[in-house]
Amino acid sequence: MGALAWFGHHQLASNAVYYDCRSGGPWLTAGLGLLAALVTVAGALISWRSRSIAPSNPDRPETRSVAGAIGAMTAAIFLVAIGFQSLSGFLIPACFR
Repeated sequence: MGALAWFGHHQLASNAVYYDCRSGGPWLTAGLGLLAALVTVAGALISWRSRSIAPSNPDRPETRSVAGAIGAMTAAIFLVAIGFQSLSGFLIPACFR
């Protein structure tokens, strides 16, 4: 979910700037960034919960626990990328991006 949210944020914000640079201002970039961050956090919570359900259950394979931890950690990386892209909306004027 984090990769999809990052991709959506990047595409929507860059397409808005491409079509009309006045429409891709900082508030659009920040709003899309907030939406993408919420989707990424939801994905991280799903991954983390799949990892921590009944850790002592012998019927559950350990690979699910590892995959859940990796999914939660990659969500943090995607949040950093989304945060920097949202910050660029405030630092760089839309018509110069």
